Amino acid sequence: MVRESGGMRSLLLAAAAAVALSAATPAFALGDPQSEARSALGACISAIADDAPVPDQIKGDFVEIRREREPETCTVTVTGGEPAAVRASVLDGLAKRKERFAPAKTRWDAGAFASREAFCNMPAGRAFNVIVSTAKPGEPLVLTATVLETQERDTRCDRDAGLQKPAPGS
Repeated sequence: MVRESGGMRSLLLAAAAAVALSAATPAFALGDPQSEARSALGACISAIADDAPVPDQIKGDFVEIRREREPETCTVTVTGGEPAAVRASVLDGLAKRKERFAPAKTRWDAGAFASREAFCNMPAGRAFNVIVSTAKPGEPLVLTATVLETQERDTRCDRDAGLQKPAPGS
């Protein structure tokens, strides 16, 4: 029979708590802006599409996740890295998702950003959109990506409605 010492018991409890916390809170890769951004976007999509338990706010080294409840959205904000490299990493992660996101047919005015793009999941029972805004080089805000679910598929996903301007303050 194996006896547990007080130190061993504490170690086992700490390990069990760490496993439980890691299962309850999706972590994102830390270290470089591209990895953090890609992982954070995956967590946001899982939060909206799969009701994954993502806290209302998470901060990494270069990335912040913010969830809102009304309307339900999840936004990734990236403040480090080179905009084109972060964008490429985010789009790579988006392309690998089971929801099969593709660029919307309608284009969006970039405003103060270098680009603003909308992505829609493939037509299915649920309609998800991801709006990715990439900054111009040298800006402190490198990229934002907002994930949302709409009641119906946005018609701009499948047809070109001409250049769209975001609502003021977006």
